[in-house]
Amino acid sequence: MLAEGIGAGGANKPGMVHIVGAGPGPADLLTVRALNRIQCADVVVHDRLIDAEVLALIPPQAERIYVGKASGHHVMSQKQIHAVLIEQARKGRRVVRLKGGDPHVFGRGGEEVQALQAAGLSFEVVPGVSAANGCAAAAGIPLTHRDLAHSCTFLSGHLAEGSIDFDFDWTALARPRQTRVFYMGVERIATIACQLIAHGLAPDTPAAIVQDGARAGQYVLATGLKALVARAPAYGPRPGLLVIGETVSLSPHFKAAEESLPSNTPPVHHAERFSATDRASFYRVIASRRDMRHFTPAARVHDEVLQRVLQAAHGAPSVGLMQPWRFIRVLATALRGRIAELVDAERMMTAEALGIRADDFMRLKVEGIRECAELLVAVLAPDDGTVFGRRTMPRDMALCSLACATENLWLAARAENLGLGWVSMFEPEALAQALRLPDGAHPVAVLCLGPVPTFYDLPMLEQLAWRQGRPLAEFVRVDTWDGAQALPSRDASRCT
Repeated sequence: MLAEGIGAGGANKPGMVHIVGAGPGPADLLTVRALNRIQCADVVVHDRLIDAEVLALIPPQAERIYVGKASGHHVMSQKQIHAVLIEQARKGRRVVRLKGGDPHVFGRGGEEVQALQAAGLSFEVVPGVSAANGCAAAAGIPLTHRDLAHSCTFLSGHLAEGSIDFDFDWTALARPRQTRVFYMGVERIATIACQLIAHGLAPDTPAAIVQDGARAGQYVLATGLKALVARAPAYGPRPGLLVIGETVSLSPHFKAAEESLPSNTPPVHHAERFSATDRASFYRVIASRRDMRHFTPAARVHDEVLQRVLQAAHGAPSVGLMQPWRFIRVLATALRGRIAELVDAERMMTAEALGIRADDFMRLKVEGIRECAELLVAVLAPDDGTVFGRRTMPRDMALCSLACATENLWLAARAENLGLGWVSMFEPEALAQALRLPDGAHPVAVLCLGPVPTFYDLPMLEQLAWRQGRPLAEFVRVDTWDGAQALPSRDASRCT
């Protein structure tokens, strides 16, 4: 779709705007044309939901302009975005307007085309895999089917500003043999379901919520519509798609309402009070949490258990729910071996720095990287460029958030009777290169997770007389750094 008859050969000439669909997330779902336009850009104007691996394809010399939108928070209004595109194009630059999914499917690409036409500027629209197509496919949901659905309707689950109700033909939408896809439908799933059921749709009609579709952290909940409303996750910043129709029953994630939900379904948390027994169990988990170094070779962590443990990490507190961390799950044998080599090299350098205790240190072998069931690398993500992020989460605070997520993972692992070991990276550049991390991302630790032959009665370093736990009272002071101890000194309150 080239304006004013411009041919494909001249699509990249200066002073032109390319409205490019980035697809639902992963870079390998970009079209070849989209990749070409991104790599030839002088300036990229991008949305909030563009995946980091897509942003990593932008040339280093290209200017990035973030114009992301979230519910209730817009960095720029749509009119301001139009002004940016026009201003940059009039400077004679190759402008890529990078949008998630397809620009013309709830992407406001049509409005941007109108603005460029009114300004007399040349433009091109590069289609992308829409969120509906990509997320439904990744969740195993056909949008049409010869026996189950003869049509598919895309709808916005987001109300226009000032609206209090949807202006849909609910009677038509309630008719059978069709698939209904609501973009941004999670927030108002109760209203949508109520209207459809009131207009004749069966309450047990298969329906699904797909969050972070086609991405590594994809989450799918699929069951009957009425049951889905009761079990839907809380609305938040994660992009979510609501799919309603008989074809949902073909998804491997689907469970009828009377069946148990998939084991990877995050529990619904209520603000109930914990009993004394609950507290005792929790503190027992904390007291027995250890930094494990020895793992059961060839063991594995079942997928549903890994899902629960990672969900616990995701529940860690973070300013404005902006978790600035990522866990990279290392599955390739060669990559695991490379990481083990990097850690061995660091151990040698550490031993040299220790001098007199070098031999003792080298006896503290790190076997977990080669033997653990799951190897995870904890990474600080690059700043996403939002004003909100810069103001409320400086780098040190982001590191605290990652520490909270890792501690949650550690405690959940112990509750699942799994061990976890932490391997620090003092010189992380080589690890960052091995993981192909984008600029601004930093590996902080290598985490070894999996079944262990035994849990230590004491921290291993203490058992081997390498270090001794110190009393908690030494770490808590009154008012000032040199203030009095705030707690009595007791052996039972050692900080280990």
